[in-house]
Amino acid sequence: MKKSFIIIFLIFLTILNAEKLIVGIYENKPLTYKENGEYKGLALDLLKEISQKENWQIKYQYDTFPNLIKKIKNNKINVLVGLGKTKDRELFIKYPSQSFFTNWGVIYSKNNNIDSLLDLKNKKIAVLKDDIYYTHENGIKNLSRKMNLNFEFHEYNSYDEVLQAVKNNVCDAGVVNRLYSNNSYNIHKTPIVFLPVEIYYGFSKNTKEIIINKIDYYLSKWKNDENSIYYSLLRKNIYKEKIFIPEWVNKVLNTAIVIIITLFISFLTFYVLFIKTSKKLKQKNEELEAYNSELASMNEELEESYMNIEDINFKLIKLTKIMSKLKLTSTFDEFYNELLRTAIFLIPEADYGSIIFIDSKKNQWKFLSAYGHNFEMLKSITYAAGHTPTKEKIKIINNIVENERIEMNDESYKILKEASKPIKQTMIYEIKLKEEQWINFCLDIDINSEKSFSEESKEIFEIFANLARAFWIEKLSYEYIKDAYINLANKLAFIAEEYDDITGKHIYRVAEFSKFIAEKLSLDKKLIEDIYIYSPLHDIGKLLIDKSILLKEGPLDKNEWEEMKKHTIYGSKILDDPYFAVAKNIALYHHEKYNGEGYPYGLKGDEIPIEAQIVALADVYDALRSNRPYKKGFSHEIAVEIILKGDERTKPEFFNPEILNLFKIFHNEFKNIYNKLNEEKNLI
Repeated sequence: MKKSFIIIFLIFLTILNAEKLIVGIYENKPLTYKENGEYKGLALDLLKEISQKENWQIKYQYDTFPNLIKKIKNNKINVLVGLGKTKDRELFIKYPSQSFFTNWGVIYSKNNNIDSLLDLKNKKIAVLKDDIYYTHENGIKNLSRKMNLNFEFHEYNSYDEVLQAVKNNVCDAGVVNRLYSNNSYNIHKTPIVFLPVEIYYGFSKNTKEIIINKIDYYLSKWKNDENSIYYSLLRKNIYKEKIFIPEWVNKVLNTAIVIIITLFISFLTFYVLFIKTSKKLKQKNEELEAYNSELASMNEELEESYMNIEDINFKLIKLTKIMSKLKLTSTFDEFYNELLRTAIFLIPEADYGSIIFIDSKKNQWKFLSAYGHNFEMLKSITYAAGHTPTKEKIKIINNIVENERIEMNDESYKILKEASKPIKQTMIYEIKLKEEQWINFCLDIDINSEKSFSEESKEIFEIFANLARAFWIEKLSYEYIKDAYINLANKLAFIAEEYDDITGKHIYRVAEFSKFIAEKLSLDKKLIEDIYIYSPLHDIGKLLIDKSILLKEGPLDKNEWEEMKKHTIYGSKILDDPYFAVAKNIALYHHEKYNGEGYPYGLKGDEIPIEAQIVALADVYDALRSNRPYKKGFSHEIAVEIILKGDERTKPEFFNPEILNLFKIFHNEFKNIYNKLNEEKNLI
């Protein structure tokens, strides 16, 4: 009795403490909809699964989409399912990091000659009020404005009303999402598609973070598992909704129905002849059953074909998104690793992989990246006699490590065997970068896997490799141009410093000091590299300053000083290119002071880019130490005292306190760097 009471009490506490969520539902089939008094759709099915696992109590509130937007804004509901993300919505809606679907806008019209937005110029367009395909910064409203199409928009409360307006000729066309399931209006789906967006659960601002985090947890977990409930519900709600039955099949089915009805009427009318004709009717019936069986088989084939097309379409969209995120400014190692991991993600059979550079003239290999294998060991392989590519192609090789044994020397083969995971099958795409230089893109299947590379995977891999090659060549061109530009700019900076720096070493010392500070601040590795490369260009604007001002031994007058200060502006103009944003910031802002007393704009605090704050201190320290035509350099100890305590020209308040504290702690490192570089000769 006591145990029963405890159990009942615990159940009561669980119910009492359960999270209660009011969920907004609107008509957006197959993601969310109401049918026969039940709430259905992919978004709701996923939410129900999570709610059951977390013991949440769900209360549904069915309304139009515009009304639900108002309710979540006023915190009258907790969740709005099936919601795209815009800047305006983020002001009053919290989004999880994980989306549950990808969707885009399509346009319907009664006119089947509409092929592009230009065909709708000056037309009436029906839209769902507050819909993302209408209000988004890249939605149809802004597209109309940017393209000067002069659409006349009519706002409605549901997609059904949008399509009804098109059917009734109130509007010339209507905007809905690509999956909206209501084809009862006898209007045409145009080829116009736009604005791919991720679809999320939207939460009111007063929703607890733990609830949003749980949504992220389950979606991330399920999306990474092909056998999870997520993919089961995706197939149930999405693929099922999208099965397309061709018109000729419908006609055949309708004909079959007419035949059956005709036979039935004939049976009633000619009942007396039933016995005589029963054998013939039975034969006809068997033929119809065979025909229906054939139709069912054809329908299954159509469904399977559609599923395959949808899967390929999903991968191509994913591929496009991933390729668009690759950056020319990434390091080569980051670039190779991202390419390899993307390929393994896209090809379901692949477990491991590698990228190999081949110089066919020198008969040399170089591993650029590896996934699953021991990359550090593979990098030591530099020679591989035997096969070199002659033309671009995809090939599949079984047991590749043993296969390469014939062509490799013993030492290279031993390293390859020890560093590689056991491999059953390898798919290789040989890509030609230029004459005698090739890239082997390799994807491997584990020895214990039952999979083999499919024709579909070969096609996806070929598309991916061709995109990668184009980006690869662009990356190499970018690096070549960048290096040439930096080399030229450094020489120009050296020329500029010759009027002010007796030894010509100032710019190189500033680079070393700046790199040291950036590393101590634990900045991003790419930013540290950019600061080191571009800090020598800080005074490049002096090239445009009159030589008489630069060479003047005495103090500058007011007009001369104002002209000298313009070297920061001149420098920014010389470096005015998006690829050299860090260099431009250094040249433009390195004379700004942390307390706002600097030039050219009087910025203060974190208004000044961190790269310019770093170079500012490095430049001052080296200027204090260095001999100039108009002054002798100070000792390290005096320079440190001036920076930390100030004098008539320099104040500690000029510098970022964190950078100043690092200088205070590590100032002896500055001394060592200065002394070391001051002893070196022939820097250019």
